[in-house]
Amino acid sequence: MVKRFLRTIILSVFLIAAAQVPASAYDVGTCKIINGSDMSIAFLYAVPMDSDGWGEDLVGSEIMNINDGRTIDYEYGNPIYKIKIQLAGEGGETFTWYDVDLTDTWNLTIWYNGTDFELSKNSVG
Repeated sequence: MVKRFLRTIILSVFLIAAAQVPASAYDVGTCKIINGSDMSIAFLYAVPMDSDGWGEDLVGSEIMNINDGRTIDYEYGNPIYKIKIQLAGEGGETFTWYDVDLTDTWNLTIWYNGTDFELSKNSVG
């Protein structure tokens, strides 16, 4: 009887302690990726750098036209959180960026500088 009581107490303490520990030290934020280029985007991928693959196509079954955007989630404030981005235009041209730092970022814009495609970042606050 005493053993059962002690097990119940220990299990209760463990469950209460586990409920108090956050799953992540960082909140989840969102970042919008905007097509600011003059090219329609057929496919868009944005995944953490440590991902083996590219994950789900953010464009879906449609085309991401000029000024369209897609939203991704990331660990807001995590100083080591970086992603890789890949896109493909309707003509099949592919562009890839690695180690894109999303720390405090709420908006990424894809644009063409006259020679190459680039990303510009708007920070939170």
